[in-house]
Amino acid sequence: MSQPKRIAVLAGDGIGGEVIPEAIKVLSACGAAIEIAEFDWGAARYLADGVTVPADGFVMLDRDFDAILVGAFGDQRVPTNVHAKEILLGMRFKLDLYANVRPVRLLDAGLCPLKGVEPKDLDFVVIRENTEGVYVDAGGVFKQGTDDEVAIQEDINTRKGVERIIR
Repeated sequence: MSQPKRIAVLAGDGIGGEVIPEAIKVLSACGAAIEIAEFDWGAARYLADGVTVPADGFVMLDRDFDAILVGAFGDQRVPTNVHAKEILLGMRFKLDLYANVRPVRLLDAGLCPLKGVEPKDLDFVVIRENTEGVYVDAGGVFKQGTDDEVAIQEDINTRKGVERIIR
């Protein structure tokens, strides 16, 4: 018998705490051999001790787990959402999670704003680069707080990043 797959679970904030337990029930009902390890990374932890991710957190996720199940992040008690940025972008960059794969399917024609479109007509996948573009956070604010204030955001894409998404 094969070893169970180890899944790290980061429920996150808000609705994440409601949705992720249900997702775990679904995984368990599938009958697959899995081991779940839950982590308290989120706004509550950040507000309690100022830690977003433990020092070895990303190394541990990479070394010890086959998958990571992540809920929603963002909490109005942390106005900058620094914890969400450090956790989500940290996973993307440190684990090189470069592909954001989003399947798109129409489940019911009544839910579609396009006239005459049926479920058979709408079934595709959007793949977005997840570690470059605006995610490199290159930019800033010039003359902040004045009438001449300007926000600049650079979208940086490497040949490697573009090619691996295309492939």
